[in-house]
Amino acid sequence: MVNQLTIIFRLIEVKDMAIRGIKLKFFKHCIYLVIYSLFRCCQLVFWWLTGVQSHLKSCRNGENYESSAQLLKVWFHSSGRIINFSLRHHFMSTHVNFVHPNYALQKHITLMTVTDKEAIFSIQGECDDVLNVRKWPFLNVGHPTTAKHLLIMPISSMIKLGEELGDPKAKVIWIYHTARCGSTAMSQVFNSLPDVVSISEPNCLFSLDMAFKEKYFEKKKGSWITSDEYQQIYKNAVRLLVKPYKRDANVFAVRSHGYASKADLHLIPKLFPQFVGIFMYRNVKEAAISLTRVSQGIYLHGDCALAVIKNPILSLLFSNLRPSNLLYCSCSEPRHLEWLFKRENIVKSCNFINSVIQFAGACFHYKEVVAKGLPVVAVKYEHLQEDKTRLFKILFEHAGLEMTPERERLIDQALSEDSQKGTDADKKVMAGVKADITQKMVDEANYFLRYYRLPNWGEDILLPKTLGY
Repeated sequence: MVNQLTIIFRLIEVKDMAIRGIKLKFFKHCIYLVIYSLFRCCQLVFWWLTGVQSHLKSCRNGENYESSAQLLKVWFHSSGRIINFSLRHHFMSTHVNFVHPNYALQKHITLMTVTDKEAIFSIQGECDDVLNVRKWPFLNVGHPTTAKHLLIMPISSMIKLGEELGDPKAKVIWIYHTARCGSTAMSQVFNSLPDVVSISEPNCLFSLDMAFKEKYFEKKKGSWITSDEYQQIYKNAVRLLVKPYKRDANVFAVRSHGYASKADLHLIPKLFPQFVGIFMYRNVKEAAISLTRVSQGIYLHGDCALAVIKNPILSLLFSNLRPSNLLYCSCSEPRHLEWLFKRENIVKSCNFINSVIQFAGACFHYKEVVAKGLPVVAVKYEHLQEDKTRLFKILFEHAGLEMTPERERLIDQALSEDSQKGTDADKKVMAGVKADITQKMVDEANYFLRYYRLPNWGEDILLPKTLGY
């Protein structure tokens, strides 16, 4: 193991500060995983002796539903992890007891991660509000930071709990987006309204998509999105995501994880046609450059990622490093996935071309959904910048919400601040990050844009059913 990790650590010495910073975080996560592995071995022995492991096994087999949710106390979480979603092994936790799955319906508990095997809920302290978008612009950042306990249940229990809960009674506005298009500001707007719960980029549906994508890609099967298993888990994950919380509200505004918007576009209108759907986008040049700049300081790239992915031991330890770097664009086009997996493309493509695929794929799937007559409309960032008041009035009218003078005041106040302040995408942080785009990169981008039947790099785009245009 030491020899395997040495390969990674030697790759940390790089000149680019943004990349160096993320590799240092990865180094911290490696140290954490060594400690966790030792802790986990001792824990499993203890659980085997005390009967905890035997009970867990029976619950995974569909037995003991009434006590199939395991409550864990969190002592530490890996602040140096380089991942997109939190899994069990990113938390140093100890067993408390087994409880009924209904425990998850308490108002201070939120759904954090869903895979094809289990659902993980985060339990915050009494004073913490992880859904406060002003403090946590991205729910996936707030969850691990505020978690005091975890509640983990097998996927069969989550499905049964979701079926018992049923569809949400409140109005739900679902915000799909290409990323870097003003969607975070939109979440801040809804968060500022007293009768709305705003959920910004939950990872539960993204983690589900990644788990199925990797499985289906390896088996060379068709689309996972159309499978009955995937849709059943997905539907009940949404139900548990928009369950009642501390803040009583008549409206939920859920902003998709940017990389999960494609799957959400196809499934939300189909499974929940009563939801109001809004797709946010901007011109491709500005969107791709902005996303490229942000991703330079967030995701592990180049030789370091390649060494992990290609190593049989390290790839098991860092099971979702592959989605973080090669599949995070969440494309479902097989030949694009094949392209991304080629050794020579892993190093050279990660930031820029994935940003283009992310944008183009999201717009393409939006157009497909609109062509089917499903209930989704679009909002363009450039139009929002031109006349915020006019566009929000149109948006509220479409969503069936009243635009009052007090709401106008709250919206103006929310938009006056940096919506991503305090995150890796803070305007002050991003000011010193550059993205050098060459003509060769533009030509490569145009290849994908043409494939998805979108305007070329640098040209304006206007999608069908764009509000006000």
